[in-house]
Amino acid sequence: MTLLDRLGGRQAIRQGVEDTFRLLSRHPHPSHGEVLTCGDYAAFLREKLGGNPVEDHVHNLLCPLPATPGREGRPRLILQGHMDMVCAAAGDFRPEADPVSIVAKDGFLRSDGRSSLGADNGLGNAAVLWLLSTGQVAHGPLTLLFTTAEEVGLAGAKEVDPAWLAGSDYLLNTDGFHLGRAIVGSASGRRETWSRPLELEPAPPLPAWRLTLSGGLGGHSGDDIHRGRGNPIKLLSGYLAGLPGGRIAELSGGLTHNAIPAWAEAAVFAPEEPDLTLLQNALALYRQADPGLRVTCAPAEGPEEVWTATFQAHVLAFLNGLYHGVYTMDPAFPGVVGASANLGKAGATGGTFQVCSFLRAARREEERELAHRHEALAAAHGFTGTVTDYPGWPGERNNPLAAVLDRVWRAQTGRGLDIGAVHVGLEPSVFQDKCPALVMASTGPDILDAHSVDERAPLDTLPDYVLLLAGTLEAL
Repeated sequence: MTLLDRLGGRQAIRQGVEDTFRLLSRHPHPSHGEVLTCGDYAAFLREKLGGNPVEDHVHNLLCPLPATPGREGRPRLILQGHMDMVCAAAGDFRPEADPVSIVAKDGFLRSDGRSSLGADNGLGNAAVLWLLSTGQVAHGPLTLLFTTAEEVGLAGAKEVDPAWLAGSDYLLNTDGFHLGRAIVGSASGRRETWSRPLELEPAPPLPAWRLTLSGGLGGHSGDDIHRGRGNPIKLLSGYLAGLPGGRIAELSGGLTHNAIPAWAEAAVFAPEEPDLTLLQNALALYRQADPGLRVTCAPAEGPEEVWTATFQAHVLAFLNGLYHGVYTMDPAFPGVVGASANLGKAGATGGTFQVCSFLRAARREEERELAHRHEALAAAHGFTGTVTDYPGWPGERNNPLAAVLDRVWRAQTGRGLDIGAVHVGLEPSVFQDKCPALVMASTGPDILDAHSVDERAPLDTLPDYVLLLAGTLEAL
């Protein structure tokens, strides 16, 4: 009997993973808000797998599982993923309070359009848990590890006790986005939050207008940064810097550090309705990569205060000077971005104007170049910053775990895996310092447009990912 037969066929695999994903998604699970979801994982581990999960002080979850009979002497493998999600939102969706509404439509799992899906990384976790719950796969000793707050600087992974990793031979992370790829290296990340106190004065006796840039694709600041999509914050800031007589009362856009913004808007006072020709011409440059981008201008009820002229000049110069996009390509892995920056969010909060940016780099020297550029720009325009970061995970193509994955994939499909690095942060970069001897690789199911309301996962390739996991468990 083939492995596919043992698992009940492709439809049974699809349905089993989908059902498990829905179960794990029934509560909101933003970063640092995973408590209820952690409980759902723990209940599954106890009730479906007979495990005894252990929860730490930040709600990371560990669950050792014994080998199937006769495989006790095999290498110990950690299967690892994160429980939180980037909560991109549209309309009336409240990420802290509303669970994702999951829809299976046109061959994809997706949300109802009001939020991101959370397939990053919930779908990889669901595949692992469903597969093991079938009892149809032979495996050596396992450790299941589910972490929190990955999307905000790998925060949960940083708190993992090194003892949780000790004694294991391999770690397979399930946070890869592209089936057919084995990841053996990832970029460092630098999460920058810049602030300057608001400086306001009475609004001038001029008409008020609301400018709105919307319809952008947004996306993942690492996985999609090379796709040439527009950044509405940069586009709107550039336009406002050249608006004759314009005085800004409000300016905001984006959702978080590590998501490419899909929208931005501003309330401005101007002598006459702003001419949008220059901005529309700028949007035309993105027509192929970001076809939904559009701008509107409508009369607005004017706020009572506007930014001072000096404050406005500094903020616009800062926003326009911050780097956004691909900085270099990775010389070690052709076709992979080497360093980039994302201007992810801007807006007033608590009496300050706050700007969120995110740097990624395969090489530390390139991260430092971008960081120094941003630091100098901030100092010149009166912004102060706070930074959290995580290291990169240096990649090696001759990774033994990736070699096993490749052998299994070749046997199942007749094709080799693409073994390489990615321009995103992955938790193995933190685990390598905690357990240097651990051999690590990452794979994942296909996920499109993660970190956006268009996030979706094709259902037809889910069985292939599950079969890769199952074959690897039996091959180790």
